[in-house]
Amino acid sequence: MGMMKFRALFVAFLFLSALLWIPTTGASASNLSGYTICVDAGHGGKDPGAVGYVVEKDVNLAIALKVAQVLERDGARVVLTRNGDYFVTLSGRVQIANSADCDIFISIHANAGPSSASGFEVYHYYTSSRGKTLATYVDEEISKLIPLRNRGVKSAGFYVIKYTRMPAILIETGFVTNSYDASIISDEAYQWKYAYAILHGVQRYFGVPVHDPVPVVTGVRFADHGSYFRVVLDVSEKASYHVYYTYYSNGYHLVIQVDNAQLANLGWASYNGWYYTYTGSGTAPLIYATQSGNTVFIVVELNSPYLPYSDFVLSNPDRIVVDIYP
Repeated sequence: MGMMKFRALFVAFLFLSALLWIPTTGASASNLSGYTICVDAGHGGKDPGAVGYVVEKDVNLAIALKVAQVLERDGARVVLTRNGDYFVTLSGRVQIANSADCDIFISIHANAGPSSASGFEVYHYYTSSRGKTLATYVDEEISKLIPLRNRGVKSAGFYVIKYTRMPAILIETGFVTNSYDASIISDEAYQWKYAYAILHGVQRYFGVPVHDPVPVVTGVRFADHGSYFRVVLDVSEKASYHVYYTYYSNGYHLVIQVDNAQLANLGWASYNGWYYTYTGSGTAPLIYATQSGNTVFIVVELNSPYLPYSDFVLSNPDRIVVDIYP
């Protein structure tokens, strides 16, 4: 691809951005990109943990997987000590976190006690000031979303928060031996609330503005089917988008604009903030992608002006599909 062609496209895009009042640069530290976080689902396999109205190992895993998902949506790299119902030793969990050089460690557990015992609590290691800060933020955020008694921030010498080399916390989400607690921690809607509360606490710890993650365009796929050319945007969750045609100085283009979203690294070649790839199609020889502020632009270069198209969305997983007809 010629340098002049790229420059022309880039200048045209800046002009389009100005017309749309879209900033060309985003704020720094706006999400958890660059951080590696270990999420530890306590117990597992032959070790059920506490057993009451629910089994602890199952609740731990369900919440941990949701925590991992929202952290990843916000840009973090997540390391799981287990992602299924199998046993991992305490030393094995510590080794996983230390080997991955994680920035923080979050262990998910549930409590047991007399039937009257209720509530959640967050632990840090005795002498860890940064662990205490993280525990405090997470405890405060859980208290905003979960209708259980807040038993507070506490210190302890649990193995996984003692021997991990990074700030570490252990969350007791509730009591499996209390019927009300068990109904909360086993409810999927509340499990998501735990996940977002933990996310918000982590964001505060790293100095990131508290927010729920925006959809991420995780991939752009395409195929020439002869009678139509299909472009598929893989997104992490449902997203608002617009499709329209525009004419840049180097030809006709179809634009798929995804609002309030982020663009993952597509693994394509890049130039001046644009990703690009050749398609091998006579209908749409090139596809470009970029992010400006919180808007993602997927630009399909065409060999013919203003071709007819149809667009629709698919769910589970979420996808934006655009078919272009030559």
